[in-house]
Amino acid sequence: MKYSNLLNLVAQMEAIIGNQETKVQKKLFKIFEKVKPIYEAYQSKKDELRLDNASANDKGILNVTEKGDYQFTKEGIKKLTSDIKALNDEEFAFEKINIVNPQGLENFIFLEDWTNGIEFIKQDEEEL
Repeated sequence: MKYSNLLNLVAQMEAIIGNQETKVQKKLFKIFEKVKPIYEAYQSKKDELRLDNASANDKGILNVTEKGDYQFTKEGIKKLTSDIKALNDEEFAFEKINIVNPQGLENFIFLEDWTNGIEFIKQDEEEL
């Protein structure tokens, strides 16, 4: 599985989970908890890339904004963008999550590559 797929999954889940008011939202949150360690590892790698490409003075001290954000040169931004693109294309091992109680998750097609045990309802393009 690629990190870009993970980012898509997390974005779609976060848009739905909200405050976990419904059973479906709670189920999605439990699935999110299973992928969260991988997502956190991705974020750590991304943070390292930001640090590696940040601008520094001649003594190696990072240049930061008033808010404490890293500053980047034009070349640093280009390299960071390239490095993040490469990171997003990286593959990682992932074992599908077994879902015991799939009721209510049938319409969330974005879970298909990440789970076992859900019979997804796919609509034909003509029905849309």
